[in-house]
Amino acid sequence: FSIFLLFFVLTVQAQFSKTHYLPPITAQSDVVEDHYIYISTPNTTNVPFKIIENGGNVIAGVVNNLNPYRYFIGTGDFTQLFTPKNSIGIVKNKGYVIEAEDLVYANIRVNAARTASNAYNHAGGMVSKGNSALGKIFRLGAMLNPLFDTTLLNFASILATENGTKVTISNLPIGTILTDGTIINGPITVILNKNESYVLALENNSSAGIPSNSAKMIGALVESDKAVAVNAGSFCGSNSTVVNGAGNPIGRDVGFDQIVPIERTGTEYIFAKGLGTDELERVLLVAHTDQTQVFLNGGVTPYVTLNKGEYVAIDGTNFINGSMYVTTSEKVFAYQSIGGLAQGFLSNGSPNNPPANQNMFFVPPLNCSTPNVVDNIPNIQEIGNIVYTGGLNIITETGATVLINNSPIGSSPQTITGNPNFVKYTVSGLNGNIAVKST
Repeated sequence: FSIFLLFFVLTVQAQFSKTHYLPPITAQSDVVEDHYIYISTPNTTNVPFKIIENGGNVIAGVVNNLNPYRYFIGTGDFTQLFTPKNSIGIVKNKGYVIEAEDLVYANIRVNAARTASNAYNHAGGMVSKGNSALGKIFRLGAMLNPLFDTTLLNFASILATENGTKVTISNLPIGTILTDGTIINGPITVILNKNESYVLALENNSSAGIPSNSAKMIGALVESDKAVAVNAGSFCGSNSTVVNGAGNPIGRDVGFDQIVPIERTGTEYIFAKGLGTDELERVLLVAHTDQTQVFLNGGVTPYVTLNKGEYVAIDGTNFINGSMYVTTSEKVFAYQSIGGLAQGFLSNGSPNNPPANQNMFFVPPLNCSTPNVVDNIPNIQEIGNIVYTGGLNIITETGATVLINNSPIGSSPQTITGNPNFVKYTVSGLNGNIAVKST
């Protein structure tokens, strides 16, 4: 099963907003199960809010610091949030806008791939970036999907906030195949009205080629003439090349997030390693400018030089003490894939660490306006009624005092090779509403 990790990374205030935009999502068929919107706030008094279905109902509620709000959306890939993989392109009356009377956090959580014993093989989530999500220039990312497993699927979705929004998606190789059968022969251009979306989805097919058909989405350029919000990632994705004894690929999971426009990306990042193998633990950097140099862990020799639309996937061997410090000569879009650790051990005594446990999320850069309080992450251990393992990676300044729910953090800081001004904490076994405070 997936270990559901919510990471406190650096520009959390970018997720703190009175308005949140949730474009629709698509997925591999017969995978999506129950899914939810979680809303929380640091306010001790009630904050009224509205969950507005695009083209539909309005759900009113209140939230305060002690009582986060959980809204059940539905089950399956045909709900207000999900659209089936064959019903992509321009999608009307899907997704949500959340409007609150004060600042709130909002995120999506989803269970997937129910087994015969009513457990789940997959799970994942997405953090809304609020008004910081809105922009006009984006680069897409997803899992690599290196094997020709036809169940692997990458997607992106673009939600318009004004009528007559022109959206162009380019840098998709000629011959790329979408899940509705469309074959790409040039840039995609669509006109969207307010709260309409365009959904792009690609899955792997039986024909050989590098990169795989679904990975051709990585590095695609999304441009619009008015502000849009964008989701990107994988719903049945993988970075694994592991096959079973019959030669069939194994290892797939859910990893997607809301991303931000080019002006909110940066040139300096710290990545915190998960629990997976070096193959699964990958940092994905997408360049937007020619001759973008990438430097690792304080090195002065470029690890790689990228042109616009090119990307590099840096595997787990480049983490030092569980972290990786990256600087670039130009702004990049940064995604990170992580692995989870299954419970138990193999017959030889080694940990059971299969490639099925994967996730991917969008990573913000180091930022001088980083907040020192995140209050709160609601019910960190749950997706609906299913309980997982709650954990945090926390990046903060060296010498800071860190509290979790007003108690000492209880773990020692780990230094960041290449940047002595920051440290990383890792905390596991968390439950309930989690507030993080740092001096």
